[in-house]
Amino acid sequence: MFDDLNSETQGEGEKRERTGRSERPLADREVPLAPPSTTIAAAVHAWLDGETPERDARRGEWSRDVDFWKKMDSDLARRRRMRTPAHLQAQIMAAIPQHTPQVITPWWRREFVVTPSAAIVAVVTLMAASAFATAMILH
Repeated sequence: MFDDLNSETQGEGEKRERTGRSERPLADREVPLAPPSTTIAAAVHAWLDGETPERDARRGEWSRDVDFWKKMDSDLARRRRMRTPAHLQAQIMAAIPQHTPQVITPWWRREFVVTPSAAIVAVVTLMAASAFATAMILH
């Protein structure tokens, strides 16, 4: 069954009849993608690694990739030069504890809480272990 998600409703939720077109709506069409080209990636990667000059990487459609990476490099360089404001850095450093956090009470003095499911599992385990031990003793 095909649900026309692009149709409008009318009245009490009834879908309006579809037009007689045999073509699917533009939103439902698939766009074929070209297989990735390894030569483009290889040339740009070689330029990024410093193995080839920029002019070799700028041939044809590779220019967009080079422009993208040059813009990315300039943005990253600008962000590396940014400094944290002094008041914010002071707040961060003040929030870091000066000593290693310690547990207030040792584990043997803490409250021991048993949930009902844990109690049932413990009882069943003890019953099975005692039944096994009894069976081993009698045989």
